[in-house]
This record gives sequence, structure tokens and C-alpha cells, in this order.
Amino acid sequence: MDDPADDIDFITLHNILYYIYIGRVNLPFPQEEWDEPFPEGYPDEPDPFCLFRNANKFLLPSLKELCLVNLQHDITPQNVAERLFHPDCEYHGELRELYLHYITDNYDEVKETEGWERTVCDEEDMSPSTARYRMRLLYEISKKVRK
Repeated sequence: MDDPADDIDFITLHNILYYIYIGRVNLPFPQEEWDEPFPEGYPDEPDPFCLFRNANKFLLPSLKELCLVNLQHDITPQNVAERLFHPDCEYHGELRELYLHYITDNYDEVKETEGWERTVCDEEDMSPSTARYRMRLLYEISKKVRK
């Protein structure tokens, strides 16, 4: 699983294995307080999006749902554009809809962030499929945003 084509890092894999065997992952939740010290071998905190993608890949729907809740609580006007326009988000409908809904509801705040500017104005080389995905999203946002 260390081949770049597998698209999984050690921390994400450690959290998945920990979840399979222990039933927990190291994702911070606002309502959760951990009074005890972490047990030996407790995994480091993963990137929630990587964990979400790989939970889907490993057919772990309850872990995928935990990640979705974590990602939902972590949305801000500063990070939502980069998350929505990330090429991998195209393949996860529930995340795409969550982020799209957030942007249209909070467009006045989002459009003033550096993340929005980078996403819309960035002239980086991208694949044609990524460019089509971004254009489709901009079109959808333009239809939903009202003055």
C-alpha cells in the first residue's frame, strides 16, 4: 500500500486499521471530550478527506459517515472553495453537494477569501477533465447565487 497509485498514506491506513479493530479513529469532534490519555499505538490525526475517500474504498460506511460529519463541522468560508474545487471531490457526490450548498448559502463571505481567488483565478496547469469539473461547478454556483 505504499505505491503512490494506491493513494493512501501511513497515518490514514493506521486510522483505518485502528477503526476496524478498535472502533475509533483520531478525528476531532466538537462534542467529544477525551478524558483519558491516548492508549499506546493510538494513530496520529489523519486528513479527514483522505480518510473519507479511503473509508469509501475499503467499504466502511460507518467510518465514511464519521468523516463526513467531521468534514461538515470543519467547513469555513476560507477552506470551502479549495475543498469543493479539489479534483477528487468530483467523485464524492455527498461532499460536493455539502460544499456547493455551503458556498451558495455563504457566497458573500466566500467570494472575499484567498481560497476563492486562488480557485477561480489560478492559472496552474490542470488536466482538461479538472478544468471541465471546475467550469461546471462555477456554472452551478452562478445559477444558485442570488443578490
